[in-house]
Parts: sequence; C-alpha cells; structure tokens
Amino acid sequence: MRDTASPFTFDGPVPLDCMIDRRSEADTIREWTRESRLMSLVAPRRYGKTSLIRKIASESEKAELMVVTADLFEVASLSDLVLRLERAWAQHTPEDLRPTAGKILGSAQVGVSISGAGFALTMADKPATDPGPALHALMELPAQLAQHKPGRILIVLDEFQSVAGVPGAQALIWQHAWRQRQAVSYLFAGGGPGMLSTAPDDGEHRMGQTRTLRLDRLPPAELREVIKDRFAAGNRDVSGVVDGLVAAGEGHPQRTMLLAHLLWLEVAAGERATPDDLEAAIASALRQVDAEARATMSGLTVGQRKVLRAVAEYGTPMAARALRALGLPKTTAQKATPHLVATGLIEDTDQGWRVIDPLLARWIRTNYGTRA
Repeated sequence: MRDTASPFTFDGPVPLDCMIDRRSEADTIREWTRESRLMSLVAPRRYGKTSLIRKIASESEKAELMVVTADLFEVASLSDLVLRLERAWAQHTPEDLRPTAGKILGSAQVGVSISGAGFALTMADKPATDPGPALHALMELPAQLAQHKPGRILIVLDEFQSVAGVPGAQALIWQHAWRQRQAVSYLFAGGGPGMLSTAPDDGEHRMGQTRTLRLDRLPPAELREVIKDRFAAGNRDVSGVVDGLVAAGEGHPQRTMLLAHLLWLEVAAGERATPDDLEAAIASALRQVDAEARATMSGLTVGQRKVLRAVAEYGTPMAARALRALGLPKTTAQKATPHLVATGLIEDTDQGWRVIDPLLARWIRTNYGTRA
C-alpha cells in the first residue's frame, strides 16, 4: 500500500524527533550562550536553521535558558520590526514572567504590550507614530527581564539578513545586543556572511567578537542509515538505490528529504526500490522545482545566468570550455560570481565550486546542458 504517510518532512521545519545530526551544533550554541557570546548562525536556505533553533528552544528548560525567537524574514520597516519583536515576546515569554514583562512594557508607555497586538492598535489609531521609542523599549526588555530570572536569556533573530534593508535597524540592534551581552545572549541567524555588514565596528561595538557557526551539509553516512531505517520501518527496501539518492541530494538537508519523500511515493509496502523508481522520483523533483528554478533564472542578469550554468555544468565559473560554450567573457564571470555567492546560489568549497541547490543544478543540466 502506498497510502502510508511518508516519514520524510521536506516542506517546513523538521519535527524534533526527526532531526538528522546537528547535535554538535546545538551543543555549540548552548555552550556559547553560557559564555555570554554574541553569535551568528549562517547557512543557505533550507539547511535547517529554524529546525535547529526550535530544537534548542525545546530543550531550554532543562538548561535554565529562556529562548525568544523573532522571525524577521522580509521585515520592511522599523514599524514592521517592532511588530515582529512584540509578537515574538508575546509568543515566547514564559507564563511566570508574563506579568513582569507586561509591567516593564506598560511602564515605557510606547504602545507595545505582551499581548502582541499593542503596536498594531497604536498605529491604527495614530498612523504617524514614531516606532523608535517602541523599538528601544523592546530591545531593552531582555536586560530588564534578566534581573527577574535565574539563568540566561537567548534572543534569536532569525532571517537577520532582511534587517539590512531597513536603514539604521541593524546598527541599533547590534548596539543594544553589545551592551547587554553579559546578561543576555544574541543569536543572529541568516543566509550569508554579510548579515552584519552594516553593523558598527568602531572599537566600542566590535563585530569581530561575534562567534560564527556555519551549518554544513549533512554527512552521507548518517543520511544513508536514516533513510534506509525509515523505509525499513515502512516495510520498504531501498538498499539498492539509497547511495544514488544520497548522491543526488548532495547532503542538502531539504532536497535530500524531498527526494526521499518522492521515492517513498514510488515504492509500495513490501517492495524493493529499483533504479527506475529513483529516476522517477528525481524526475518528479525536477517538475516540482521547475517554477522556482525559472523564477530564479529570470531574476538574474544574463551574465549571472551564464555563470550559474557554468558552475552547474563545469564545476567552475572560469572553465575555458564553459566560457566558450556559453559565450561568457572572463570579466563578466568575475563580476557576476560574487553576486551569486552573496545570494546563496553558488559556493566555493574545498572540493571546488558548486550550485548550493543540487536540484537547481540538475534542472539546469537537464534543460540547458551544453556538454555532450
């Protein structure tokens, strides 16, 4: 029967009991938090940053740690930033601290509240409200609350790279975090090393003292065992194709789980997966990413598209064959490459250049390949 639910989560944060690896990363963040560190967690999209943060938060009670996570994806303005932070405190403040947090915010008289809806009501009543005082009040709340709580407070600002698009916001957040670092830890999580590019580095608030943890791809051996075990638990045998599946996923967490899920749909209970089943799963994955891949390509300049194709096919933006086949001037490749790195599309690793998303790379080779 194929109607048994797939055990592979690919379309959102992974359930805590389904996480693969990341134990050492969680331990590292907890250790840095105890050491009063300001931290950044860097990884491409879909590498499991949010899942890792949720794992740390779920285990916070036994570590005497209070975790407040704010999702800053596509934050648009200082007012929007206030709303995100207010919502985070409303969602993550423990019950025993809510009266204290509410009293602190109420005494500031800036329109924010522990309910998470105060500033929205304030703006509805007075659209010209200056968000600055409310933002300062929310950024001061961790240090004030730390005086009433044993243990440490960890503020997680997820998708922090989005803050760079709001003038002055990144520097303001950084200054508050720096002043509070002895009582409160901050984790800036996002998609690239340029997350803190506009934060001050003036000697008084030095970015260089931020510890950075980069999430790597998942190890093939562990992926192989987890995938085999989950198929076996569903009375399915993938021993003959699991190496090919793991190779196709290239250790990319979400893409590997997507491929495993699609392979699950191809194999009935009691059956053994065949190479044809794996090819069908890969073909299905390419159909699923088609619209996203076309949008990605359309959002690039001609030169950037050619460099992306060069890396997908030839493993480097500077291969002589790629430059000739794609009509790509070397100077154009040199200018376009940093943009593709900064936007998380390609990376330069110890094994050479590669497209971060293995399905995007395969989609490019399948649809626009120039090699025989």
